[in-house]
Amino acid sequence: MPEDINAASLIALADRLRAKPARSHERLELVTSCEGLPWLGRVPAATESCIKILAQTDPKTRSMPCELGISSMEVPSALTTFRRWWPKAVIAMGDPGQPDPRKPSKPGIVQWRFDGVNASPALNPPSTAGSAAVAAHFAGLPWAPPPMMYDAASPLADIEAEDLLASMVHPPQMPAGRWDRLPGLWERYIQAWCCLGLLHHRPEQPWPTSTRRQMLIELAYGVEDWITEAALYALITAAWVDQACRSDVAGLVETRYLMMREAAETRPLTIGVSVAQLVYITPGMPNETLNHAVDLTAAFQEWPGNGSVSLGGPPAPPPRQRSLLDRLRRR
Repeated sequence: MPEDINAASLIALADRLRAKPARSHERLELVTSCEGLPWLGRVPAATESCIKILAQTDPKTRSMPCELGISSMEVPSALTTFRRWWPKAVIAMGDPGQPDPRKPSKPGIVQWRFDGVNASPALNPPSTAGSAAVAAHFAGLPWAPPPMMYDAASPLADIEAEDLLASMVHPPQMPAGRWDRLPGLWERYIQAWCCLGLLHHRPEQPWPTSTRRQMLIELAYGVEDWITEAALYALITAAWVDQACRSDVAGLVETRYLMMREAAETRPLTIGVSVAQLVYITPGMPNETLNHAVDLTAAFQEWPGNGSVSLGGPPAPPPRQRSLLDRLRRR
């Protein structure tokens, strides 16, 4: 990775920009530097095998019955996305492994219920108005560096927290167009936007005791899922815009990452690389954990460990290579 493109320098640039927002050249520099980077310029694509199967099939194929075997359970958001895209498919999955990814690390908001390895939303669908507001807000906005995403998400404060939470497991109808070619990405973007919306909930409350902090922690430490990534991203965004909460957020993100790192020693962890990328962009993260995150991404030839930066263009499918699931199985 080029020395002038690293998280610490980008965070410092964002700090200067928020101190003096009129500096348009620094704003342009931040946007340009983050373009194409996971979580800084785009939401990374899903790595689950069931989502990759969707990407390799056409609508006609997905209209027919199908039986799919997966050797171990994949995250609930991926499986429910697969079923929405391929409603006649039947999925058989193996044991989820230990520690059990269906069990939250902390008690709190319950978004998924399980019947064995089969997941379904534990929340009722959002209100029609709430779902429409989420979709309308997201549809025309690009992804940007965390401070700009924080500002862009401020209108979501007008949406009830219950609707934001429900929209993560009952996403709005996906519009036709480029999302048809990118299975799972619409859902992942919606979840990230909803967590950013929660970050604006009750902003008058002091961060340490705030409802917004507590909700995001409960989501980040809940069932292992794409929502884990989205909630961690929102916490990290808070740290980018508020230096006073950086130590707190760094500790929360590091602890969750260490839990998942330990879990990956005994079972597949499909969101591991993405969470390592989130660790890397967390202000105040201890160097030892930063270095481990870089090493993990390097093992999968992903940023920041791949020594290169992918810049430009809208979100695109990842290169065809073995998934994190397969690599953790040493296939």
